[in-house]
Amino acid sequence: MLRAIIAGLVIAFAADVGAAAGMGAAIVTQDRVALRAAPRDSAKQQALLWQGELVEVRGERMDYVQVYDHQRERGGFVRANQLRRVHLSAEEAPELLSIVRFVRDTPGSEALGIGFVAAYIQAAPVDAINGEAGMDALDALGTLADRLAHRASNGASLNKTADATLAAHLEVAAHYGVKFTNVERGGRMQICYDGDASRRVLAMRSTPGQRARAVLAMTREECVDANLRPFERNKIDEWRADVLDRVDATAVPTY
Repeated sequence: MLRAIIAGLVIAFAADVGAAAGMGAAIVTQDRVALRAAPRDSAKQQALLWQGELVEVRGERMDYVQVYDHQRERGGFVRANQLRRVHLSAEEAPELLSIVRFVRDTPGSEALGIGFVAAYIQAAPVDAINGEAGMDALDALGTLADRLAHRASNGASLNKTADATLAAHLEVAAHYGVKFTNVERGGRMQICYDGDASRRVLAMRSTPGQRARAVLAMTREECVDANLRPFERNKIDEWRADVLDRVDATAVPTY
């Protein structure tokens, strides 16, 4: 069931992997990673890669990995210490989920975490996907996407570098099928996660903590359109109250 729910992640990931079954694939772990035409720092830069992006591995040269970026349709070389090799096997799935659990609580690494969620879904067997581990991955996806939207709304316009990084992270997430909406409030644009993973968490057998995180993400006040008419706003508020009532507040951590 869970595999079908987040099929968009699997499709996007599998499409990029392509024929990489032999050499495997890699996830970019840093921002502003140079994809170079040759395995040396002085070589021409073909493109900039961002955390969470997936590339196909085609070989190794000294301290560089030869890769192909299907999204940009370009090949090149990336320093090996800027990538995390993944083979998308069932044996690797628990390790990938451990990375997801760590990154889930690391602000600024949302795009990276979403990339590893996609890798886990691609690697894990069906019984793991439909079990507790799969629910944990879905919970992490909702948490990461919601935090990325919050960062993008509250951290924009600090400087050009920060703006470019946030825009790139949103693009990486969107490439994996994560959707965002824009809401205008007080003359500024609020970016909000559409909440698909959070709704799924709430509809399935999730823990109280997972349900609480999902509900808080789904009912953000700043993501309610301020221009709604009173009747429409009342309907939204009634829905938010109903969703909040589905969480047993006594069963979650006090924070």
